[in-house]
Parts: sequence; structure tokens; C-alpha cells
Amino acid sequence: MDLKSLTYTSRAKLDLSADDLHDIHRIARELNSIDGITGLLVFNGTHFLQIIEGAEAAIDDLVARLRRDPRHSGLEVRDERKVEARSFPDWSMELVRVNAGYFEAREAIQDRVPPSVAEDVRDRLYRMTELISGTIQL
Repeated sequence: MDLKSLTYTSRAKLDLSADDLHDIHRIARELNSIDGITGLLVFNGTHFLQIIEGAEAAIDDLVARLRRDPRHSGLEVRDERKVEARSFPDWSMELVRVNAGYFEAREAIQDRVPPSVAEDVRDRLYRMTELISGTIQL
């Protein structure tokens, strides 16, 4: 089965509340489960980083919905590729909250991401974590 993996970053709305974040996570888990989408959502207090994976049409539909979601803006696709296997097969959507600092964020991700996740996916997570923490500019 051909799967699509897509990584994006976006900026959270300024007044995003804890309840908003909880709703985002809950609804993502419910809808992604229905749509056969798995992935990881990282939030550092100001930015989102998400890797989503699933059938190409399902991913494209989700990205279209995400672009219309007023709880964030500036959605930028950072990586898009076909994959043969899921990196997060057991997560309809896992949320990892991290500190804005790169090293703290990297450590939190290392603690939560299963060891079975491929090294190139981990590298992508770390690169994007640098981006949202302001450590690098792409």
C-alpha cells in the first residue's frame, strides 16, 4: 500500500488556550482514526510541528481542512514523500508538548517517540524542532 507522509509547521493563534489544544488533540485522534491517518503533533507553546501519514487522498483532505482551521496560521509543508510503512502505526495522533528551547524539546521527543521510528524520521523531527524553536532558519 502506498502511503504518504507529510510534515508541516504552523503558528498557533496568539490566544490558543489549553482547552483549544485539548480539543485539537481529541478531534484529531477521532477523525484520524476514521480516515486511517496516523502521526505525531508537537506543540511548543507558539508553533505546531506535525507529521501525518496515510493514504494520499486522506492526507490531502486533512491538509485542506488544516489550512482552514483558525486556531493556527502560516501552515508550511516542510516535507512530503511516499513511504512504504508507517512510522507511527499505533498513534492516530500523539501530542507531545515541549518547551520552546531546542534541547529540551529534543529530549521530550526522544522520550516519547518509539525506538522503532526510523532514523530519517527522527532526523526530520529534530530539524523541524530546531526550526520552531528559532534555532535555525529554513
